[in-house]
Amino acid sequence: MSLVVGLGSPHGDDQLGWVVVDRLRPRLPAGITADKVHGGLELLECLEGHEAAVVIDAAAPAGRPGTIRSFAWPSTKLAHCGPWSTHGLGLVQALQLAETLGRLPQRVNIYTIEAQDTSPGAPLSGNVAQRLDAVVEAVLRDVTCRER
Repeated sequence: MSLVVGLGSPHGDDQLGWVVVDRLRPRLPAGITADKVHGGLELLECLEGHEAAVVIDAAAPAGRPGTIRSFAWPSTKLAHCGPWSTHGLGLVQALQLAETLGRLPQRVNIYTIEAQDTSPGAPLSGNVAQRLDAVVEAVLRDVTCRER
């Protein structure tokens, strides 16, 4: 069984994981669960029992808002991420803990979009909003290929 998880909050570009999940739900094949979580601890809880997972999250602003990146876990490119995020326990640390606890699915893919603004009450920024459809399609291809 596969899982798609949007990590986020209702604040600015940090909501992009949730928006992607909302757009994916009506298009996902049977047997694929889609959840929206606030942080690493909630992510840790929902990973258990799944063979594969796709996680969507906002990436810290680094000068190129809207940039999409994908990673297969484990990824040395994510090793530089700090231990905390706007979600408390960060994505990388949650995945590391899931592995330690034996809750990590066999396959985990991560999709990020570089955020521009995560201010409370802010809408999605234009650069991020323009890239949402591309992430939705990439995740849909990912989970569809796995289910074959």
